[in-house]
Formats: sequence, structure tokens, C-alpha cells
Amino acid sequence: MTKKLLILTTIILAGLFTYAQNLSLIHEGTVLEPNEEITLHGEANNTEMVIELDVKNNGTSSMSVLVKKVENYLVDSTENTFCWANLCYAPFVYVSPNAVTINAGATHVDDFSGHYNPWSHPGESSISYVFFDENNINDSVMVNVIYTTLETGVGDNYASYSLSKAYPNPATDVVKFDYNIPGNQVASVKIYSLLGSLVGEAQMTSSQGTLRFDTGLLEEGFYFYSLYAGNEKMESGKFVVKH
Repeated sequence: MTKKLLILTTIILAGLFTYAQNLSLIHEGTVLEPNEEITLHGEANNTEMVIELDVKNNGTSSMSVLVKKVENYLVDSTENTFCWANLCYAPFVYVSPNAVTINAGATHVDDFSGHYNPWSHPGESSISYVFFDENNINDSVMVNVIYTTLETGVGDNYASYSLSKAYPNPATDVVKFDYNIPGNQVASVKIYSLLGSLVGEAQMTSSQGTLRFDTGLLEEGFYFYSLYAGNEKMESGKFVVKH
């Protein structure tokens, strides 16, 4: 599907979600217009870019609010997730399975966040987030977020570092990484949960070899890993733990 067609899809979606009468979104203290577009800028080697939104029910009765994400267009090999109803979902979840009840006139704060992981791939990705009444899909509001990332100037040093993809994937009891780094350099691999918590870290003790992480005690689900040279992230990827 071409980018033009995806943009057209976004315009059509915007048309479908112009009936919002009771919901509004608030970003950094500012009430957004329905279907407003927000652009976030970052560097390609950022671990993630995050947008946070508050949701207000302007109506006279309580509402059960769900969230749907729409991937209008994405840079290849990037990843995105969102959090709602006190849970963060895997990248393949597009509609929140749980709703949040927002009372009449109340604002639901510090719960929704959209997460975009460029994984060192520069470019522009567009994701829309639609908030709607579980009992009336036409009572809704949408925001379109443009995530823009630039090259970060790692330079020739980047080519000196290499890290294999995690294997086996899915992992049960152990996950491995083959690596090759310049001599006398300080480098490490860090593993993060889907929520961004550090769950494992190991430092390279030689210029090449294999790192092993015990995954037997990790919960099933998605995990992200990154190769760091000092404090600079060089490569990233993901794997699944399944017992």
C-alpha cells in the first residue's frame, strides 16, 4: 500500500471520527482539536519516543472508553505499542481489550501513552490513536502523531560493532547473542521488558564471543535488547520468551 493511499485512509478515518461530542484529549495541558496532528522529533538511536495524553468526558453521564491505534505508515523495522487501562500491550494489539470508565465531567490522567521505538532506523512514521465509547463507537475523538527521527552520527565506529539477533527465538530457558566489538572497548548488552524495565545486563569480557542470558525466571512475553558502547546504543532488537 502506498503512502498516499495510507494518508487517504487517515483522512477517511478522520471523517468517521468527527462525531465526537463528549470526549476530548489533553496534551501537555492543552486541549486538542478533534483529529489534531502532533509531531514528535527524536534521534534514531533513542530507545523510544513517548506521547502522553489525558482524556476528558465532557458529557453528562459516565463512559467506558476504549483505545484503537491505526498504523498509517511506518518506517521498516520500527515498533510501536500503547498503554491504557493500567496495562501496556504488545505491538500486535490494535484495540485495548479493557475499557476505562470516565465519569461525567471528569478527566482521566496519567494513563494513556503511545510508545514508538525507531531501533536506529531514521524516517517518519504516522500513528493515529482513537478514543471511543465502548457503547457508541461514533462518540469518539482521534489524534494523529507523527514520529520523526534523524540519523545520529554514530559514524564509522558503528561498523566495528556487531551483535547477532537473539536466538533461540522464542526463548525458553536461555537466549544467546553472538558479538564482535573493537578491542579494549567497554560494551554491554541490556535487556528490557515491554514496559521498559531493565531485566538483564551483561558486559563483554572479550572482543568476540557469545553472551547467554537465563530466561527461565522471566515471564512470557516480548523483550527488547540493545548493544551499548559505553552509554551509546549501537544496535537493538527484540525476542519472545515462551515457556
